Amino acid sequence: MKQHRLIRSLAFCLIISGTPAQSDTSRLGQIDFPVSCSQAAQDAVTEGTLLLHHMMYRMAEQRFEAAAEADPACAMAQWGIAMSNFHPLWPGIQSPAEREAGMTAIARAQELAPGNARERAYLDAAAQFYDASLETYPDRRAAWAAAQRQVYADHTEDADAAALAALAMLATAPRGPAGLEVQRDAGALLERLHEQAPEHPGALHYLMHAYDSPPLAEAALPFVNAYLALAPENPHALHMPSHIMTRLGRWEEAADLNRRSADAVLAQPMIDGTVSNHYPHALDYLTYAQLQLGQFDAAAETVAELLGAADMEEVFGTAYAVAAGPARLALEQEDWEAAAALPDIPYEGLDWGRYPHALAIVAFAQGIGAARSGGDASTAQARLSALRATMEERGMGYWVTLADAQIGAVEAWIAFEVGNQDAARAAMEVAADTEDSVGKAPVTPSHVLPAREQLGDLLMLIGEPERAVTSYDSALAISPNRRRALAGIERASGE
Repeated sequence: MKQHRLIRSLAFCLIISGTPAQSDTSRLGQIDFPVSCSQAAQDAVTEGTLLLHHMMYRMAEQRFEAAAEADPACAMAQWGIAMSNFHPLWPGIQSPAEREAGMTAIARAQELAPGNARERAYLDAAAQFYDASLETYPDRRAAWAAAQRQVYADHTEDADAAALAALAMLATAPRGPAGLEVQRDAGALLERLHEQAPEHPGALHYLMHAYDSPPLAEAALPFVNAYLALAPENPHALHMPSHIMTRLGRWEEAADLNRRSADAVLAQPMIDGTVSNHYPHALDYLTYAQLQLGQFDAAAETVAELLGAADMEEVFGTAYAVAAGPARLALEQEDWEAAAALPDIPYEGLDWGRYPHALAIVAFAQGIGAARSGGDASTAQARLSALRATMEERGMGYWVTLADAQIGAVEAWIAFEVGNQDAARAAMEVAADTEDSVGKAPVTPSHVLPAREQLGDLLMLIGEPERAVTSYDSALAISPNRRRALAGIERASGE
């Protein structure tokens, strides 16, 4: 094995444009990730792996490609390219381009000779995800997760294997409350890793994900400042602690972190000139925080900034943000007519056929808006049902269940508007139970209008304020300090 080098509090120069390189002096953390490659390739692999742990996938891929150029025989450079095109925690499936890039990298890696059993284990784990015999994304992810956890079982001294094993646990944890035990176990592993390697970015970053749930969020607070200090200019490191602040209803801090994250993205453009999906993701979280603070004009400006951005990255995170932002703006302010009038396609420049789960947000908002403003919600409801059918055909289980809740909520308001209060209550109760059962995905700060909160609204209109308070309280247990739910309790209590 060729000599490897420990890169500490790394500052390095990324080629991030077609013109002379710009310097990114962000600290990224410290890892010891030896590979059997030339020294130049080793340095680039270490840089890429640091970025991989921060989920800065496009920048990571650039560094792994640089490693492959420096040492064409470096099998672990190809591992890194494959892993950069696989996003275990992000919702949605790979794009065709990502799938092709990963498959090509794995094929090249398998033609090369990894230097030792540890490297072969990493490569074999990545190859599990790209196994052509596995038809669905969940199957491929599960195969990778099992193999990645085995890498750690066989190499317990390897900090990166520990971090990726915890990531594998989180990637395959059940949705909603059923996943809390797995999240706790992953968090315990990551806390031990942080004690052993306090500057390892994966330990701190994945801890934010492990504790991204109301019952666990407080446990993340001791690690928030450590992660921010570790990588103070990294867009995702600036954003990720806002997940914890959002779970705790600490809106000022959430807003500040996401504004800083979005600005950091723009200061570090991608090599092809597109805007990283970290930008729309941060702006969606920023919009949500501003709405909870009652800063409606600021939220409208943020949504305008989001929709006005050109050349955003073609991934689900972008599609989700541009669909959710305008919907949140209307629904949170109870501007039902504006919600009903949302355009079917919220942003030009994306292949919307890939994102029925994002378009479902628009149809849901249109349906709620139409029903609550006395209009005809049938068109939106039919579109939402058609999108659900597409998701079911594609095996998008979580999003199918969420669409069931969305369809049920629109159905409830339709029933209420025609005077059928019993049917409205029953439909909304089922919608709330369904939505609560799967929780929220990391891509979103909250469902755009939680069904449990809508149940409180409905019970108030029916004339059952005590039951409405119970429903609002239940909504706040899931999404603390939400402005609408708090206001609903005040109304119901006659305050």
